[in-house]
Amino acid sequence: MELRNWHEAYLRDGRFDQDKMLAFIQEALEQGRQQGFPLTRLAAHAEWTAEDWPGANDFVEYETRLNYILPRYQDIVVCLYDLTKVGAEYVIDIMRTHPMVIIGGILQENPFFIPPDEFLQELQDREARRKVARA
Repeated sequence: MELRNWHEAYLRDGRFDQDKMLAFIQEALEQGRQQGFPLTRLAAHAEWTAEDWPGANDFVEYETRLNYILPRYQDIVVCLYDLTKVGAEYVIDIMRTHPMVIIGGILQENPFFIPPDEFLQELQDREARRKVARA
């Protein structure tokens, strides 16, 4: 069993870098296999996103992009959120990035899941609208 705190995983160098984090997840899954484990179980808490960390705005995109990596593995990856610490709009976006969800203790297909290419386009469109609104 290996435990990492937020600063050792998500916030290396004092900021969130989604590309580094995607590489970190892939490396962790590969290392488990290389060490002879047939299955890696990875659980990740992301309450730090409710704080004002540099790069935290990229977290929803990161969660979406995980869908390009995780299907290559049979490992179990669970993203955990404390709903008392993150806002509703954020939780809805995060939920839409996950093909499976655990609600009320039951694992189920997520009827709100949006494929990553489509969701990334939606995020880009939102950002463009925000820029226009600020101008």
